[in-house]
Amino acid sequence: METADYIIIGGGSAGCVLANRLSEDPACTVLLVEAGGPSHGFLFRMPTGSYTMLGKPQADWMHVTEPDPTLGGRQVMWNGGRALGGGSAINGMVYVRGERREFDAWIEAGCAGWGWDDVLPYFKRSEDFQGSPMASHGRGGPLAVSPLRITHPITRAFVEACAQSGVRRLEDYCAGDQDGVFDMLATQKNGERWSAARGYLEPALGRRNLKVITGALADRVEFENGRATGVRVLVDGAARTLSARREVILAAGSVMSPAILLRSGVGPGQHLQDMGLPVLRDAPGVGRNLQEHPSFALSRLVDLPTYNAMLGPGQLALHLAQFALARRGIMTSAAVQAMAFIRSRPELDRPDIKLSFAPFCTDLKTRGMHKQPGFSVFTGLSRPQSRGEIRLRSAAAADKPVIDHRLFGHEDDLRRLIDGLKQAERIFAAPAMAKHLVGFNHPETSPADDAEWEALVRRTATIGFHPVGTCRMGADEGSVVDLGLAVRGVQGLRVCDASVMPLLNSANTNAPVMMLAEKAADLIRGRSAAGATAPASEMALS
Repeated sequence: METADYIIIGGGSAGCVLANRLSEDPACTVLLVEAGGPSHGFLFRMPTGSYTMLGKPQADWMHVTEPDPTLGGRQVMWNGGRALGGGSAINGMVYVRGERREFDAWIEAGCAGWGWDDVLPYFKRSEDFQGSPMASHGRGGPLAVSPLRITHPITRAFVEACAQSGVRRLEDYCAGDQDGVFDMLATQKNGERWSAARGYLEPALGRRNLKVITGALADRVEFENGRATGVRVLVDGAARTLSARREVILAAGSVMSPAILLRSGVGPGQHLQDMGLPVLRDAPGVGRNLQEHPSFALSRLVDLPTYNAMLGPGQLALHLAQFALARRGIMTSAAVQAMAFIRSRPELDRPDIKLSFAPFCTDLKTRGMHKQPGFSVFTGLSRPQSRGEIRLRSAAAADKPVIDHRLFGHEDDLRRLIDGLKQAERIFAAPAMAKHLVGFNHPETSPADDAEWEALVRRTATIGFHPVGTCRMGADEGSVVDLGLAVRGVQGLRVCDASVMPLLNSANTNAPVMMLAEKAADLIRGRSAAGATAPASEMALS
């Protein structure tokens, strides 16, 4: 199949959803193109196997930023899934949707039809919830979402310490309210990772109208008279052109989707000319509005054996056997077992800090697992104000794009993160946690003042692995895509991935991306969330 009705570029979380939903219609053909390879091996299915694939080119894009002056000139690796399933194939399996008012803020940003009440049906439709029935969750969808099979006692201590510190306990954080502490849900089933490839793509592979091409790097979209007609891809260095009768859909993520648009001649005119590329449409917003969650790992040593101290040679063999034979044990654990959304300052009307609790810690000197028991709390800033951009390094598809982001380009982001770190330390001092603490890991001691905190954060802070916004959706002419995710100024081309999000919300981005793709599939097919023909007002979005 070199020609199809729809060509989807990128077999990640969004691409797998689109491939399934569009190929449900036997009257149309779908071609899914992925730069990486399959993701059905043992390490992909074992939840902790993702740790072995991060930083490996066969499964990870391993993008590296430009030197960031707000981090003392450091460069930061932006990991991204490079296999079928994309990020969902190698991520921490965290299932978080976001807050009601954050999606309602999309409406305020000009994205009518994308508020909480609009998107909740798509979250529910995608889901096959494995826990006790709840009104906010769906059953029977492709994406398995489960309570954790194993929870460490130190995780329980963290949840209790949050409660002792005045953080309320949430039983259902998926109903649009994340103000509190809660046990995590994970995208897994029966102890195995349940990626978008596993849930959406694999069940559809038997359809005759769907074809998947792996190992194909997208170069550019081909146009004729302003309409997208196909895609030029590189397979083993050789160019091939795939033809689209109806649409090309970019689902390559917040780094690669804008890069493909730029190489296709859609982007800031001067930058395209500097790269020696023809300007099909001068679109200054392409690559701009890049947003990421700044994150800092607090880590302490404890008196309980945590997962990092349970991985000696003999123990590792036992844990692997537990997983292989019964899908039980620590190999089924998600990286984050509990999460708390807190306020950096008590007077704030809503949380602005996310605490992600992991019952393990690493040795910062060896970069491997610490030999002593410990935990990590990845402290992230919700809704950052700093912005960056994606540019081309050259016109060649093999050259990774420039990621030029100032993690603390807005000083308020740094101040709020530091305040949040101090709030996290107060939680550690609560009785439930304090009784287990035996020493520091990172930092080696608590900073004495804000100046020491600032130096430490600039020296060691990293990202949350949630880039969004580089192909911003909106109703204004400056947006890259319209409210139906169609690229402005051309025909037959859409973008559907995290790059279209106008604002970064406080959640991890995997579940929202699959929601986006579910809604996009309905817009493309002219359906509503209930499966019926969409009303005229919604059809207008497409």
